[in-house]
Amino acid sequence: MDVVFYNAGMTRENTPVSPVTALILMNTYKLQPLYALLWTLLAFAGTACDTTVKTDEAEIGAAVRFLAPANPDETFRIDTARSTVTWIGAKVTGRHNGLIPIREGTVTWHSGTPRGGKVVFDMTKARSEDKTIDEAGNTKLTNHLRSADFFAVEQHPISSFVITSIVPYDSTERQEALSHAGNTKQMRIKDPNHKVTGNLTLKDITRSISFPAKIELEDSVLRAKANFNIDRTHWKLTYGSDQSLGNRTIYPAVNIGLDIVAYRQ
Repeated sequence: MDVVFYNAGMTRENTPVSPVTALILMNTYKLQPLYALLWTLLAFAGTACDTTVKTDEAEIGAAVRFLAPANPDETFRIDTARSTVTWIGAKVTGRHNGLIPIREGTVTWHSGTPRGGKVVFDMTKARSEDKTIDEAGNTKLTNHLRSADFFAVEQHPISSFVITSIVPYDSTERQEALSHAGNTKQMRIKDPNHKVTGNLTLKDITRSISFPAKIELEDSVLRAKANFNIDRTHWKLTYGSDQSLGNRTIYPAVNIGLDIVAYRQ
């Protein structure tokens, strides 16, 4: 025989239910706030784990063959003291950042527009400069970056980027990307005017990369800025990228920031 329970023991149709059913319903009602809190925490955890930098993604492909103009109109030499190349590496639990010094570089100008160039990086001086950790932590991370797990600087002391083309940048594609929900980009360069393509060589592996940049010439000073992510695994830099490592996973995407100052020769 069913016993009539009101309030907690009534269904939506106000139909009497059994005592056991009523008890289940009462417990369910009590647990609803706990369920809501659990789902909130899970959603927050999923968001918190995404520590990668949101910016333009470099296009990566096979190395491109390029024949530079035989006689460029002008050559600009990069000021290595005033130019910076920054990196940001993201892991599940946070980020680290640092610098890759430029050893030397030039940008060539032909027929009134930037055309080519080459930059050589000193990998023996690549380092961590993360203000969120102490000096000992930065030293440890710097040594790890220079080790065989990453850049193996004893065997590969330099890397290079050889520009194969610089063309006017079509902002239409970029605006379409920005129009998608949730696609705000934290570190995108404002108003890029050129698309730069070149061969990036790391550890004797060469891949072509393309990215938007802002290049300006004022009097005898050339300035170029860019910010993009590259997938390091294309250069067999795979340390820590296996997702099975859980909280120890280091994401394949590495953020690169370029701030170049060069002077007419």
